Amino acid sequence: MLPLEIVCAAIVAFYAVARRDALPTLALLAVAGFLGEDSVIRAYGFYYYSPRWHLFLDRVPLMIVVIWPVVIHSAFLLARRLAPPRSNLAPLVGAAIVLCDASLIEPIAVHAGLWTWTEPGLFAVPPIGIIGWAYFAGGAMACLDGERPVAAMVVAPLVTHVLLVASWWTAFKWLSRPLPPWPFVVAAWLGLGAVALAARRVPGRRDREFRRDLLLRGPGAAFFFVLLLMNGRDLPSLVVYALAFVPPYFALLLG
Repeated sequence: MLPLEIVCAAIVAFYAVARRDALPTLALLAVAGFLGEDSVIRAYGFYYYSPRWHLFLDRVPLMIVVIWPVVIHSAFLLARRLAPPRSNLAPLVGAAIVLCDASLIEPIAVHAGLWTWTEPGLFAVPPIGIIGWAYFAGGAMACLDGERPVAAMVVAPLVTHVLLVASWWTAFKWLSRPLPPWPFVVAAWLGLGAVALAARRVPGRRDREFRRDLLLRGPGAAFFFVLLLMNGRDLPSLVVYALAFVPPYFALLLG
C-alpha cells in the first residue's frame, strides 16, 4: 500500500503546484472532505477503509483527505467552462462530472481492496456509493460558485447527509442488491459513447485553458487504470466497463 500512497501524494503535489493559486481553496475542501467522510462512516457504516492504509485521521486515510480536493476542484474548473454562460449550472455540471468519476473509481478501488462497502451493488458498489460523491461535490461546488469556499466546510457535509438519508429511504434502500455486470457494461458503452459524440460539439474545447484543466485530471485517471491493470485481470467485465470511460475524455481533449 505504501507505494500506492506515495504515487497518490505525487499526483496531489503535482496538482497543487500547477494550481498553487487555489491552495487555500484546496485546504478548505480537504477539511470539508474529512468532515463529510468521517461523519458518514460513523453515522451509517456503509463502507470502511482497508487497514493497510498507513496514516489515518480517525477513520479516513490521510491520502483520501488530500485527494478529495483535487477531484472536486478540477471538476469544478471544467464545469465552469462546460456550463452555459450565466446559467448558474456549474455546480450541477460539476456534480455530474464527479458522478462519472465515482462510477469509474469506485469499482476499481473496491476490487483492489482500498475500501469495502457493506451494501451490495454493481461490482460490489451500491448505487448510493456512487451518488454520494455527487451529493458532496454539488454542495461544495455551490459554495465555490458563490465565491464562499469557507462555507463548503459546513454546507458540503450537511448537504451530503440530508440527501443520503432522503435518497436511501425513498429509493436506494430498495435498490441495494447484487447486480449482473454485463448489462451495465453495455449500458456504459452506449451512454458514454453518446457523451463522446456530444463532446465533439462542446464550445471552447479547443481553448488552451480548457485542455490544461483536462490534462491536469489525466494523472489521476491514469493511476486508476494502472490499478485496474494490476488487479482487474481476473474480472474482464470490470476492464471492459472501465474502458468505456476513455472515449469521452479523448473526445474532449482531441476533438
